[in-house]
Order: sequence, then C-alpha cells, then structure tokens
Amino acid sequence: MKLPDADFLPGSPVARASALVQLNTISPLLGYLKARSYDVDQLMEAHGLTLEAAKDPSRLVQAEVIYGLVESLARAIGDPWLGVHVGEHLDLEAWPITQDALKGGETLGQILTGLVLSTVKFTASARHRLEIGPVQSSYCVERTFRPRQVPLQNIGFTFATFLRILDLLDDTRATGDVVLETPSALALPPGYRGLDIRETGSPVQVIRFPSKLLRSRAVNRLARTPATEALLERPSLTRAIAAVAPEILNRHEDNLQQAVAEAIGLAPAELEAGLSVLGTSLASELRRARLALACDALETTDTPIADIAAQLGFSAAANFSRFFKSNTGETPRAYRQRLRRVPTGKR
Repeated sequence: MKLPDADFLPGSPVARASALVQLNTISPLLGYLKARSYDVDQLMEAHGLTLEAAKDPSRLVQAEVIYGLVESLARAIGDPWLGVHVGEHLDLEAWPITQDALKGGETLGQILTGLVLSTVKFTASARHRLEIGPVQSSYCVERTFRPRQVPLQNIGFTFATFLRILDLLDDTRATGDVVLETPSALALPPGYRGLDIRETGSPVQVIRFPSKLLRSRAVNRLARTPATEALLERPSLTRAIAAVAPEILNRHEDNLQQAVAEAIGLAPAELEAGLSVLGTSLASELRRARLALACDALETTDTPIADIAAQLGFSAAANFSRFFKSNTGETPRAYRQRLRRVPTGKR
C-alpha cells in the first residue's frame, strides 16, 4: 500500500493550500446578514475579500480564509451559532451545492448521493461520503486538512443544512432517531432540536440515521419554509437558554447571567450581545422559561405549588403566585384546577 506523501498530510502546508473553496458558496451567509441589515463590507475587507468577489463563481479561496471570515462575523454580531442559523434559513433550491443535489432525484438516497457528487464541484476542503448499512446509515464530512481552529460555524451550518433536507421527507418523524456526532459540542446550541448529540473530538462530523429513510421521498420542495424555524419558532440562542434554565433556576444562582453564559459556552458579554441582536434580554428569556416550566408542572404533575416555586428559583411561593398571575391572569392554583376540569382532548 502506498503511503501518502508527507506534503499532503492533513496538517501540511500543501494540504492547507490545496483546500480551496468557491467563494460564492458563502452567499447564504451574506444574504442572511444583509436581510438583517448588517454591513459586512468591513469584515470582508479585513480578510482581503469584497462582496463583489463573493458573487464570482470562478473566485477560489483557501478554506481557512472562509473559516476565519465566518467565525469573525459570528463574533462581531454576537451570535455563537451563526452557522446554524444560516443553515436553518438556507434556500435549498438556490444554494449551488444543494440546488445541484436536489436535481439528483426524489428520494433521500438519491438526494444524498447527489450531495456527495455535488460537493466536489465546489470545494476541495472536505470529502463527503454516504455509508449505507442494513439498519443505520451515515453521512460523513471529513476535512482534507487540519484547520488552525475548529470551524464551529461551518460544522453547525452542515448539520443544520442536512436536517433541513430531512425535513423535506414525507416521513414526519424523519429526525426522530438521528444522531449527530460533532467534533465540538460548541458548534450546536445545547439540546438542539432534541436530538442525540455526541461530542467526539474527531475531525469528522457524522449524521447517523435509519437506513429506511433513504427510500423516503422529498415533499413540498417549493415551499422552503425554514424547517427548524417552523418547528421551534425561537432562535437557537434563546432555545439554548430554555434548555439550561431548569437546572440553573433550581440552583438559585446569585449571578444568573454568569451561570447561563457558562452553561452554554459563552462569555457574559457575548450572551448579552447575542440577545441584543435578537431584540430580547436574559431577563425576558428567563421569564419566558419560568412561565413555560410552571405551566407544564401545574398541568402534568401533582407537585405542590410551593415546590414548583422553589424549583423555579423563587424564594417564596407568594412571589411565584404573583409572577404567575401577572403573566397569565390566574393564580397557579386556579390554573391547575381549571385544567383538571377540562376533559382530555378538549383543551
């Protein structure tokens, strides 16, 4: 067996230099930022790029440049999961790589085969492969060189885009048994879409899914409503806060901002900036989380109201009752009693 030339090993200068990407593949990112009134010219110029060059399909750049650009943009707007958000809003019919893949057929198996073949036309920085087994199959993305830093935004974008494709299927439970194996858990919001997320530390990111889905057909291909936006409604940063809120509230933390930021892998300033971009605040999101948790506990459990108050970080049941009534117009007791009187299926 011939061993690879040392110049082409993942960490070598030659491998890094040969990992080229068509610059216009970042068009979804630029479109996402422009739609939200961000001026990205200055950041593009800081990386030796222009918006005009990003429209040129013949312009090639090193993948490292793309990774650095996207990470810089994410930091600048205070969004640690910018790649995920761009993937969630991606127009699959318009982005060159997925547009080409969708022409390959109607079933998931045909589309993923098309995606493998399409990717090599646009980038040499990563190898995509589809591994099919009798029960479980895998879609793998392996970078052809070792980046200087983990490309968190690109990893998140790839996962979100793949899940968008699964959302097209006529199987409404297509993502139910999906496993995401990520080089770093920081690439995805905590509890993202309720999926099984495993941090591997490997340079390869993997999506594992039931093989039976390969025969499922893509439906509603023209609607293109961002699937995760329709299903989850709230942006990923606020969903991450909701995911960590129960444990943090139950601990009665003195510094909630510090505790929440640490739990989701951000600095407090980054958390504040990210929420500001979304037009909300930590206080608003914790109030939303407290109310949702309270309603669920009152409706689905027999936990005493005083215990629910303590679990949600209130120092006294009376404080919880005032909070709940000011947000719902009912006391916790009245809310629970009303729901218990409503017949099942008529709520």
